[in-house]
Amino acid sequence: MSYPPPPGGPGGTYPQGQGGWAPQQPQQPQQPQQPQPGGVPYPPQAAPGHYGYPPQPPATAQGWPAPPHMPYPQPQPPGGSGGDRGGSGLKKAVIGVVVLAVLAVLGIGGLAAYQAFGGGALPTAAGNAQGEQLLSAKDIQELLDGRSQALRSGEEDTYLAPFTGEAKDTQKSLFENLRKIPFAQAEYAILNTTGTSTDEYGDGASVALDVAFVHKIQDVDVRPVSEWYRWIIKRESKDAEPRITKVGPAPGAFGAKSYVFYPAPWDLYDDMHVVKKAHTLTISDKKHAADTDRYAPYIEKAAKDDIELWRANGPEDTETPTGFVTVLEPDRKTYSSLYGSQSVDWEAGQSVAMPTFDAGFGGDEKDLEYGGARVKMDMSGNRFTNATYWPKLVQEISHHEFAHAVVQPLEAASGGFAAESRTRWWVVEGFADYVAFRFDSELGAWTIRNDVTGKEFSGTLPEDPGAGDEVSTNYTVSYLAIRFMAEKNGEAAALRFVTDQYRHPGQLDRQLREATGMGESEFQAAWAGYVRSNS
Repeated sequence: MSYPPPPGGPGGTYPQGQGGWAPQQPQQPQQPQQPQPGGVPYPPQAAPGHYGYPPQPPATAQGWPAPPHMPYPQPQPPGGSGGDRGGSGLKKAVIGVVVLAVLAVLGIGGLAAYQAFGGGALPTAAGNAQGEQLLSAKDIQELLDGRSQALRSGEEDTYLAPFTGEAKDTQKSLFENLRKIPFAQAEYAILNTTGTSTDEYGDGASVALDVAFVHKIQDVDVRPVSEWYRWIIKRESKDAEPRITKVGPAPGAFGAKSYVFYPAPWDLYDDMHVVKKAHTLTISDKKHAADTDRYAPYIEKAAKDDIELWRANGPEDTETPTGFVTVLEPDRKTYSSLYGSQSVDWEAGQSVAMPTFDAGFGGDEKDLEYGGARVKMDMSGNRFTNATYWPKLVQEISHHEFAHAVVQPLEAASGGFAAESRTRWWVVEGFADYVAFRFDSELGAWTIRNDVTGKEFSGTLPEDPGAGDEVSTNYTVSYLAIRFMAEKNGEAAALRFVTDQYRHPGQLDRQLREATGMGESEFQAAWAGYVRSNS
C-alpha cells in the first residue's frame, strides 16, 4: 500500500490527532535530513521473504511463487526522482527471495534447506587414510560445543581461545554483542565440512566448516532460527590445538546470500547498542545510540498495540511472538546488507522471515516452517527525519512491520507455483495496513482519499502490487478488504480469516464463506461496492 503524500499535496494537509501517541516531552530528531516544508511524503510498503511497505514494490517473477511480503518503500520528496515506480527495481527484490520461494514450495526449513541446496548431506571430518588424522568429527564437535558453552556462560576468554588473528578480533566484538541479547537458546551446529582433515602432505590439516548459529531470542522467536557462518579450521599436528583462522558467511543456497541471513547486526557493529523494553529490542550501532533511544518508545508502543490486538481478537490456537527485534540503520549500504536480504531503492523497512532451523519437508502443522522474523528500518528515511510528524510516522511503519512479524509463524510452506498455493497478496498486505490504520484511523481515511478517490479501480482483488501509480491503490484497496470483513462480522472473524489463509492458502472460498457468509465472487462484488462507497 502507499503512504500519504506530503502535506499540501493531494488530499490536503497531513492529518493530526489519532495515532499521535508520544511519551512525555518527546524530543525532535537532531539534524533532520532536509524535511520538506510541512512534512515529507509518507511511503507505502513492499517485498518477500521479508515484509514491508512499498511505494514502488516489485513485480512477481514469472514462474516463481510471489514472495510473502514486500519491502517498505521510501517516500519521494516532492519533485524528487526517488524510487523506480515503473517496476524495474522489482527484479532485484525477486532475485533476493527466489531461493526462499523455492524452499517454501518444497517445505524446507533451516537445516533441511542446507542439506538440500547448500552442499549435500551432513558431513563427517573423515580424511584420506594415507595421512595422520588431525581433525576428527569429534574434534570439530568439541570445538563447536566449547564455543556454545562459553557463550552461554559468558566466559569470553574461553570462547575466544581457538580464534587467531583478525578472526579473534571480530569474534571478540561478536561475543560482546551476543551477550546483550536475551537468548532462550544459542548454540553452534555443523552444516558441512570440506577440505583435508589429515596431514597427508606434512603441512597439517585444514577444513572449511560451515556452521549454523542456531538461536531463539526470548519472546521474539517461537522456534529456533539460524545464521550461517564458514569457519576455516587448521591444526598443524597432534600436539597442537585446532585453530579457527578465518570467519565469514557460509556460501548461500544456489550461491544466493538470502538464505544465510548474514550479516546480523551483531556481526556488523563493533559495539552494538540495544534498547530493551517489554516487547522490543531496538538495535543500532552505538554511534547512533541517542537517536535509537529517542525512537525506541514509539517502536515499543506499536509493538504493544499489535500484540494486545492479537491477544484480544486473534484465534487462540496460534503460536505468535510476544516481542520483536528492530534494527535501525541510517547508512543505506549497511541497511541493504542486513540479513543478506535484497533491497530496492524505495524501500524504507523490511520484515525478514526467518525459517525454523530444524523444520523438515512439511508434515505436522505444528512443525512450523518459520520460527520468527527480524525487522529492519532505514533510519535516514523521512519517517524518522520528518521534523514535525516523526513520532506518528515511526509508529505507523512499526505497526505495519510488526503485523507481518506477528503472523509470520502461521505461514505454511507453499504447495506449488500456482497463486492458489500461497497466501493471497491482498490478504498479506491488507492485514498489515489494517493493523497500521486501526491505530490511526485518520491517517487511514486520508490514505483512501489519496490512493483510491478519483483513481481507476477494476473491482478485482489485487494479486500483486502492480506497477507505477496502481501500487498505492492496490495496497489501499487491500486494506479496505480486511476492514470490510472486520466491519461486517467483527474483528475476530477477520483475524481468524487471516490466520486460516496463512495456514491453508488454497481454501480461499471456504474461508470467505466462514468469515463473511459470501463465496469468493460474491465477496469481491460486495467489497468493490464498499470501496466505491468509501472513496
